[in-house]
Amino acid sequence: MNILSSGFKISASILAADFKNLEYHIYEAKTFGCDEFHFDVMDGKFVPEISMGPIILKSLKNLINIPLEVHLMVDNPIDQVDSFIDLGVDIITFHIEACKNPSKLIQKIKSKGIKTGIAIKPNTPIDKIEEFIEEVDRVLVMCVEPGFSGQKFNEKALKSIASLHNLLLKKGKRDSVDISVDGGINSHTIKKCKEAGAQIFVSGSSIFWEGDVRSNIMLLKNSLGG
Repeated sequence: MNILSSGFKISASILAADFKNLEYHIYEAKTFGCDEFHFDVMDGKFVPEISMGPIILKSLKNLINIPLEVHLMVDNPIDQVDSFIDLGVDIITFHIEACKNPSKLIQKIKSKGIKTGIAIKPNTPIDKIEEFIEEVDRVLVMCVEPGFSGQKFNEKALKSIASLHNLLLKKGKRDSVDISVDGGINSHTIKKCKEAGAQIFVSGSSIFWEGDVRSNIMLLKNSLGG
C-alpha cells in the first residue's frame, strides 16, 4: 500500500528542482505527496556555494501551502534570520558549527512563533548540541557535507541518528523533538535512517533529478512503509 507510516514525513529540497520549471516542480511535489518543503540558504562562507535568499523565497511563498523549513547554512545565522522570520516560514534550522550563541538565536526565532531546528554535520558529535536539545523542535542530521546536492550518503550519520534518538528518549523528549535527515536520501538510505530513528527525510535529487516526480515520491514513501 502507498501509505506513509504515521509520523514519517518527506520533505522536498527546492534547491534540487529544475529552476526553469520551478513553479511546476513545486506544484508536483505538493500534489503528489510531499509533506514539507526544504529551502537551503548558503552564503559562500560556511559552505563554498551561494544559493537562494529571502527575495527568491518571497516570490515562491504563495506557491507553498504546506510546511516550509528554511535551512541556514551560513556563518553567524543570527545576522540573517530576521529576513526569514518576516516571511512567516514554519521552521528555521541553523548549524551549531556556525552559531556563537545558540540559545539566543533559538529564543529569537521561537519568540516570533516559529519552530526552531538545529543542524549538525556528519562528523559533529551529538554532545555538541546536547545542552540545546530541550530548547528546539527539530534536530537535522546531515548525511553529507553541507553545500552540494547529489553527494553520496555518509554512513557515519546513522550512528549520530541512533545516538540522538537514544539521547531524546533518555531526556523524555522523543515525542516533542523530531529527527530529520538531509543528504543522499534515496529509496535505500531512507530505510537505514528510519531504522536508526529518523522521522523526517529531506530529499532533492531523488525527487527531482531523474524520472517523474510522482513516481519518485511514491518510491520513497513505499520504502518507508515496507
